[in-house]
Amino acid sequence: MRTSVFRLIGFVIVLSALALTGCDPAPQESLIRVRVRVDGQERILSASEPMSVRQLLQKENIRTGDLDRLNPSDFTPIVDGMVITIVRVENRSECVEEEVPYATETLKTPDLAPGVSRVLRPGVSGSARLCFDVIYEDGAEKSRVQSSRTILTPPVSQIMAVGVDSSRIEPIPISGMIVYLSGGQARYVTEISTTQGTLPTGGGLDGQVFAGSVEGRWMLYTRKPDPAREGTQNELWVLLNTGNPDAEPIKLVVENILTADWIPSRPFTFSYSTLQPRSEPPGYQALNDLYIARLDSASGKIIRADPIISPSPLSVYGLWGTRFAWSPDGNRLAWGGAEGAGVVDLEKGAYERLISFSVYTTTLSNGWLWLPSLSWSADSALISASVHGQVLAGESAETSPVFNLAALDGDGRFQVPELRFKTGMWSAPQYAPLPELGIAYLQARNPIDSVSSEYDLAIADRDGSNARVLFPGKDRPGIRPLDDGSDIAWSPDGRQIAVVYQGDVYVVEVASGRATVITVVGDAQHPRWLR
Repeated sequence: MRTSVFRLIGFVIVLSALALTGCDPAPQESLIRVRVRVDGQERILSASEPMSVRQLLQKENIRTGDLDRLNPSDFTPIVDGMVITIVRVENRSECVEEEVPYATETLKTPDLAPGVSRVLRPGVSGSARLCFDVIYEDGAEKSRVQSSRTILTPPVSQIMAVGVDSSRIEPIPISGMIVYLSGGQARYVTEISTTQGTLPTGGGLDGQVFAGSVEGRWMLYTRKPDPAREGTQNELWVLLNTGNPDAEPIKLVVENILTADWIPSRPFTFSYSTLQPRSEPPGYQALNDLYIARLDSASGKIIRADPIISPSPLSVYGLWGTRFAWSPDGNRLAWGGAEGAGVVDLEKGAYERLISFSVYTTTLSNGWLWLPSLSWSADSALISASVHGQVLAGESAETSPVFNLAALDGDGRFQVPELRFKTGMWSAPQYAPLPELGIAYLQARNPIDSVSSEYDLAIADRDGSNARVLFPGKDRPGIRPLDDGSDIAWSPDGRQIAVVYQGDVYVVEVASGRATVITVVGDAQHPRWLR
């Protein structure tokens, strides 16, 4: 019995020894070692268990910004020997100021000897703030993109007068005074074509308004603000004595003017409409309003301004505004817009339509819209208007290339839509100052492409008959209204017509068609003929 017990104990001891000698010891836990390059340093990190790049960085309290770049990416599992690179990325806004050089405007003038130049106004450089979005990677600049440019101080252009040879101007008598624009200045020719000068209007005239009175030699005109002001496109000025070289121009209290004109038979009284500047084409929002203002005859200041038509959109095309023309007796006002023309009910403050036509939409893609030109007959009975005509060859009504000269009875009793057929969009009709002399207009040489066509100065009877070309004729290049600002201006006696041709004012004899150049500036615009 005792022997069996001893054997059992020995067997257990042997089994225990075998168990001890037959099992290896537990292995040590292995580590994952990773190198991290960040902020100009390299750190060696280790992890005892699998994890992602992002988890390792969070574990080691290494922060990354939203723009920082990780290589490899956040969710890549780490492996032994991996190299993790963190590129610090920073986006800064940096601004600097720079000088804005001034431009030089050259004003050709016969007031100086040929080739002689004189600074009329010295130029002044402006300043601008330029801001950039700058990308830095680990402190080194990698990219710089301009984000904005703000004019702090607008530059003031230098105006340089340069004398031109005026010997080619043939002396001819001038009835009254012709005024015109050149280089942002108002110039005049009076009594004889060689008697010329600059009106004391100041510079910067923008041509938006350039209106002479019928009764007296007064001028309404618009100028760009100097210095430029945000929210102000132009200012309205008046010169009450164009015959006095020392007359002081007067700045009126109204600005952002779209149209303005003197009212015949109402001394020191004019109408005007306004606009709101905007950055998108056409550069303004017409308000389609109308005011009548009265000036103090002594001070030239506005003593009252009565609203006649409240601001209104008129139509989807009202953005471009409305044109107006007063009858010679000062009692009625014609209006013209993109879709029609008529008269203004001055008591009700409403537009009365006399004729309708389709909007010419072809030019809208270029940011501008055609509007009709208007003129009253000398007896204040008829309105002549350029109108968009009928479909020619199956095109849509809005894209028809036809533009005619129409005649409308001011009382709305009748209309003649084709007083003259296919005259072109820039026909600019003007009734003569005497009823028996008919109407002058520009006739397109290619009326199916009248937008860019050359034109001739033509004249016809009051009823549109007996039309004939006066100037320049088929043997010479035509008038280009878009380039020249070619308005038509009758002399007070109806014997001559002033028109711009190739940058200069020509006086054309109605009876013979003989034309005489009376300026040598090369950039004349908008002639007006005053008594």
